[in-house]
This record gives sequence, structure tokens and C-alpha cells, in this order.
Amino acid sequence: MTSTRLSRGIAAAALLSALALGGCGAHPGAAALVNGERISENELDRAVEDFAAVTGQEVDAPTMLSTLVVAPIILDVAAEFGVAASDEQAAALLDRQAEASGLPVPEDGYGTGVLDIAKMTIVNQEMSISPVGAPAMETVNLRIAEADVDVNPRYGTFDPAGQVVPEALPWIAPSPTLVQPLS
Repeated sequence: MTSTRLSRGIAAAALLSALALGGCGAHPGAAALVNGERISENELDRAVEDFAAVTGQEVDAPTMLSTLVVAPIILDVAAEFGVAASDEQAAALLDRQAEASGLPVPEDGYGTGVLDIAKMTIVNQEMSISPVGAPAMETVNLRIAEADVDVNPRYGTFDPAGQVVPEALPWIAPSPTLVQPLS
């Protein structure tokens, strides 16, 4: 009897863990859901790769996911205030960034994630010098705080300030660091 309860408890714990790590609720393969819109893990991976390809800098998945979560909100609000950027403008900005970093311009173009980040950069610059900038940013901050964001637990949780915060998982031990002998 006790072993049956123990087996059921272990099975239930395994099922809950699988569900928690398997994706956002009933949306397998999603890195996050933002106001009902899905950001897939593939989109996230592509954005991380594209960012490194044009800047030469690595970015971790939770940081990139934070940006991908807020980018559409910022772009929507900017459009409401009459500020927008096209995919062509975004690609040109990314091309200039790659060249400035001494990197080749990717031949296969850019994924939607990094294009949205470039558009967000453009509209942020335009709004910073525009009379609509302050009210637009107030609206952005309000919409981010009110957004319905469901982040895949493997990346962390979303806080109302607009960041994906990785969670410490005490049951996962960090891998040992290899120490190189001094020569």
C-alpha cells in the first residue's frame, strides 16, 4: 500500500515536472505567450544567433526573450503615436551593425525576432527626440505591466518591469568548472 502511494507520488511529480518544462501551458515549443501571441523556441534561438552574427556578442536566452516579449508592445505603441520602422530600415540597420563589428552581412537575411529588435531600436531613437516620446513611453510601460505574459519555466518568469528573470532551480546542480593548470 505504501509503495503504491509512493509510486503514484513519484509519477505525479514526474508528470508535473514534464508539463512545467515542456512549454507554456498547453503550447509546446513556445518560449513565451504574449497577449495570446506565441514566441516559439525556434524564433528565440534564431534571434540569439542573428544577434551574435551582427554584433559579435553573445546574449543569453532569457535576456533575448525579454526583448522579444516587449518589442511588439513598443512597436504597437509607437505606431499609435505615429512612429514606425520598416523591415527594410531594420535590415539596413542590422547590416550597418554587422559591418561596424567587422562581421559579414548574413546572406540568408534576418529572422523576425532580430528585425523586430532593430525596428524597436529605430522607433526608440525617433521617439526619444519626438514630442510624443514621453507620453508614448508612459503608455509602453503601462502596457508592459498589464501584458498577459506566460514564459516557459525553463527561461524563468516575467516581471512587470519587462524582464524575464531566470529562476534558481535548487534541484539542478551546476556543471563542474574545469580548471586549467597554470603553465
